[in-house]
Amino acid sequence: MGGTMHRVIIAIITVISLFSVQANAADIDGRFGLSGKVGGFVPLKDNYISDTSETKPGVAAGGSIIYGISRNISAEADVIHVPKMDVTISGTRSFDTSLTDYSLGLQYRITPEKQLVPYLGAGIDFIQGDLGAVLGTQYNLDWVVGGHVNAGFDYFITSGIAFLADFKGVFAPSGDITKNDVKVGEYNPMSFIGTVGFRFFLPENAFK
Repeated sequence: MGGTMHRVIIAIITVISLFSVQANAADIDGRFGLSGKVGGFVPLKDNYISDTSETKPGVAAGGSIIYGISRNISAEADVIHVPKMDVTISGTRSFDTSLTDYSLGLQYRITPEKQLVPYLGAGIDFIQGDLGAVLGTQYNLDWVVGGHVNAGFDYFITSGIAFLADFKGVFAPSGDITKNDVKVGEYNPMSFIGTVGFRFFLPENAFK
């Protein structure tokens, strides 16, 4: 009984210490952070592949490196991968497609001295993917350069750990679908990506 009570007390103290964040704990000026996140990818155009097709939303996962340039400004390099989305034609699944979005962006962090830090961001995106027919034929989705706007928040559990939620709209021109370097169609990468995850921050000047 005594051992159980001892473990309960330790657990309570641990939880309290995790949420006892100092006022300046969310300031990431001069600090690097790594994030992992998962969520959903929703094409903004149903005719992602062609005018007669419909692309279903898919699971998105990835991670990023963030660096605090100042109290309010940070830079982030982000990778989001969508391993599989179903493409249907006349209600029948005809293709599977995957997509990877590599992005570079800046964030404006609104309340860097608080535990809850909302932010707004924008940046440039480099998008590429693959398309496979159900019958086995494989196609390439050529590289497209576009941009994004995003909004979200970091909620700091400790000075080094934050829960994140990010909502990003990706805008880009149509890209080529190719087979053996020959164009056979186009795809539209405009999309909405919503993810949640965690950030892990290194101490300030950790590499000095």
